[in-house]
Parts: sequence; structure tokens; C-alpha cells
Amino acid sequence: MPMTSEEHDALWEAVRASNANWRPGHNTITDLDAEDRLLRLGYDPGPGELSLEARQEQSADRLMMKGVLAAAAPAKIDWRNINGKNFVTGIKDQGSCGSCVAFGTAATMESRSRIIRNVPVNAASGGTIPDLSEAHLFYCGNTLNDPCARGWYPSAALSFATNTGVVPGTCFPYTPGNQACNPCNNWQTMTTNVATSKTLTSVPDMKTWLAEKGPLITCFIVYSDFFAYTGGVYVQTPTAQSVAGHCVCVVGYDDAKQAWLCKNSWGTGWGEGGYVWIGYGEVGIDAMMWGVESFAKLFPSIPRRHAVGPV
Repeated sequence: MPMTSEEHDALWEAVRASNANWRPGHNTITDLDAEDRLLRLGYDPGPGELSLEARQEQSADRLMMKGVLAAAAPAKIDWRNINGKNFVTGIKDQGSCGSCVAFGTAATMESRSRIIRNVPVNAASGGTIPDLSEAHLFYCGNTLNDPCARGWYPSAALSFATNTGVVPGTCFPYTPGNQACNPCNNWQTMTTNVATSKTLTSVPDMKTWLAEKGPLITCFIVYSDFFAYTGGVYVQTPTAQSVAGHCVCVVGYDDAKQAWLCKNSWGTGWGEGGYVWIGYGEVGIDAMMWGVESFAKLFPSIPRRHAVGPV
């Protein structure tokens, strides 16, 4: 059943008791039944990826050592506003399917391709670059039976994006619910293909990458209180229960807030218009991240403008 007023009040008390700086409340996710909330997750660690428990332990250890501050990078980065330029595409909604890995991967690819070509979303030419198809990435790349229920992992998504590529969303629109792999005609001519990607396990490297190259893919443990996030810097409350794994796109960080800025895939009715600040060292957020470095092919093929920075 949806979150009750009693549960809401209890969560507020838990947040206050832990001196946390975030606001729980009713939103489009807490309005869902508990079973439907679970369908909004979908990270299942793959080969070579840390387990959810190991992610959390590693992040917590780093926070205790204050390692998250040890980076020769700016104090904050937000790719939604780089000197007035927005390189982050719009918030999407994965719906009732565990396809978060595809959404986090596509979002990271979209931003990186715009940064390389210096075509921000809010430029006059911003519409010349289409968003990518999460449906193509997830329903064609994930070969598990019942992928919506079983989820996926970033290294597999990046492998598909490298070897096959990802078509525009208009070529294969996304609908939650185990779609058949059925992109449009001549889809092979429309792919964007990753050339090189990298797994990052050092927090300073993550911050430097974000400052110089752009957004990253990350995954973490979702606790029961996370569904009720409406703003502020999220940290897990002691009474919250572990639910499952989830993946998002990290689009920035802020040392003053001691937090990572993440683009979620639960629509604009959740969080801060679809975004969430997650505290450094929390819920395994910064144990391991994945970056897209370069592309073998970009669609459409348009001239590259002057670079934004060291890309």
C-alpha cells in the first residue's frame, strides 16, 4: 500500500533523530504499493563488480578516512550548468521495470557525447542530437529471461553499447514491461557506439573525471527511506531497511554539501525534480563508478565544436 501518514511521521522523526539534512515526504514513488516500488530498482552486480554489501563497506571506510576530499578537482561540479550550458538530458521514467542500469548508462552516454561535441541541451542546436533508446540498450542487450524482474549491471550495458551501439529513442521508444527487441528499420546506420570506457574505484579519480570528462554511472543500495526523498542531502536513517540495488547517473558533486548529485530515472515527481543529492560514503554510492571516455561512432554525424574542457 502507499506510504501512510503514520509512516511519514515516523520517518520525519528518524531523520531528525539522526541529524540528517534531507526532507522525506509523499511523492509519486511513495504513492505506489510496496511491490511496485521494488520494480523501480534493478541493479544486480555482475562479474567483476562489487557486491552491494561490499560497496557499502568500502564507501563507509573511505568516508571515515576522509578520502572523499582528497582530489585535485574543483570544489563542485554540476553539468546542468557549466557557464550557463546544460549538458544533461531530461529526466526519464523507467516505470515498472528494473531497467535502471540502461537509464543510467544512456544518460551518461548522452551527456558525454554532448560534452565532446560541445552541443549543450539548451543551445540553439541542442535538438540536433537525439536522446538514446533505453529500450534498445535494455531489451536487446539484456539476454536474461524476464529482464524487468531480474535487472542488469553496467559492465554488460557498456559492452553492448560498445559492440552493438545504441539507437536513438525515436527508433525504439521505451515502454516498461519486457518489450521484444524490435528497433526500427536500418537501425544499424543510427547507432552511437562507445569506443573506450573505464571503471573507477578511486574517489579522487571519480571527482577528477566528473570535473574534466562529464557524468558517470554508479549503483548503490536503496533503503526503505530513500523512496520518500524530496530534497536535501540523503543519508540512510538507522531504522531504514535494505531493499535492493539501483543505478543512476552522477552529474556532479559538491564538497560543501559533502554529496554527489545524481540523475534518477523515476520521473520529475520524485526528489528534487528527479534529482537526488547522496552523501559521500553513503549506501555504497562511491565504491565503484563507470565512465564513457570516447566513442567509435556518434549519431548523427555532426561537426565537433570547440571542446568544453579537457575531453
